[in-house]
Amino acid sequence: MNIEITSQQHSGLGLDIERFWTLADELQEQTVEHAGDLFAFVERASPERLYGLLAQYRSFTVYYIADIALLIARLQPGRMRSFLADILFDELGSGDHRQAHPELYDDFLASLGLAQPALDSIGLADNIALLERARARLIAPSSSAAYGIGLRGMGGECVCQIYLARLYEHLRRNPYIREHAERIDWRFWDLHVGEHDIAHREKLRKLIGEEIGRMPGDHVEALSAGYRDSMNAWSTFWKNIHDEAVRPEQAAEPVRAPIGEVVLGAPNDADGTIAQFHLAIGVHDLMQARQFYCEVLGAHQGRSTKNLIDLDFYGHHLVIHQAPRDGDGADASFGSAFYGETVRVPHFGMNLNWRDWSELAERIKSHDAAFIDPPHVRMRDLPGEHATMFLNDPSGNALEFKAFRNHQEVFAVIFSNSTRDIFGLDTLVQQAATA
Repeated sequence: MNIEITSQQHSGLGLDIERFWTLADELQEQTVEHAGDLFAFVERASPERLYGLLAQYRSFTVYYIADIALLIARLQPGRMRSFLADILFDELGSGDHRQAHPELYDDFLASLGLAQPALDSIGLADNIALLERARARLIAPSSSAAYGIGLRGMGGECVCQIYLARLYEHLRRNPYIREHAERIDWRFWDLHVGEHDIAHREKLRKLIGEEIGRMPGDHVEALSAGYRDSMNAWSTFWKNIHDEAVRPEQAAEPVRAPIGEVVLGAPNDADGTIAQFHLAIGVHDLMQARQFYCEVLGAHQGRSTKNLIDLDFYGHHLVIHQAPRDGDGADASFGSAFYGETVRVPHFGMNLNWRDWSELAERIKSHDAAFIDPPHVRMRDLPGEHATMFLNDPSGNALEFKAFRNHQEVFAVIFSNSTRDIFGLDTLVQQAATA
């Protein structure tokens, strides 16, 4: 079982703090149920399988400390910042590294009396990637502090505690654990499933209501987006661990990855090259076009003059120019045949990952912007199969957004060896196309 929190279920659009808490409580109830179903097998797992599952959680304990520090650095002085600083101090052992939560967890694992591999390099690669993506979103200039509080404040203190409490409940019923309970070091669990973490969760919720609840609506929306992203990530994180723990003996072992270091800047290319899409187009009304690209499609405004605006368009460079009032350059177009369809030329757009493509479809619909070619699958069962959607901006420029079944096949003439193992696009498109 896996929870997928979609934008429709938990959209931040138009949220006030009361509506947010209603949605958050509904999702928390789903999480409790999901966690119970997920961990039921722990009661009968062999010691080796049990250790494999428990060791995987360790990666979060390591990432969480650095992430909380990064979130604190982004917050303005205030009660929320001070409270999170208290949590960080507690996570670090209140000045005694032997009481730091990652070390307490390592002591717990060691006390199980089972073979212990090098813990820094056994994390599931998919889960390390999840943690790295969360950190990248947390420090991204486009992410607000409210988003970070939803992602790592609520996502760390609230959602994490729910999963740990249900895991602990089933863990204590495992025969191996019952047999060796007296020698096991339970200090980590005493902190995370008792009154200590529950008090943290309740105080955080109160501070969110006081500090974010009185801010403009877009802060509540950002909080909601961060919380939704955290819920989705937690669901996937534990499902990956569960799938590994119940993996048949003959099945291939999943890829492992070491815990990464904190990287605050963009990675440097070895050869210094930059691959960045750039396009300049004419528009009928500069301010109307600016509103569309920024508010509907999520671009960020850069330099501007009286006749042009630079836009950061998902990391690429788009410039909109005020076209001559008597010109029709933006309307010059023609239809071109493409795999049984006719596409409008010129057009431009982006190749996105599935998650961003799906969220963009929801964003477009929420602004009542009409598709000229609604979400659908193109080139089905061919190399380069992808989901696509077309729409016009207010000046009639055509845009296309794609999500490939396998991004390695963007230019391919034959299938990648891994394509058939990748989840199909039909469910994604169905969700995006549903009003």
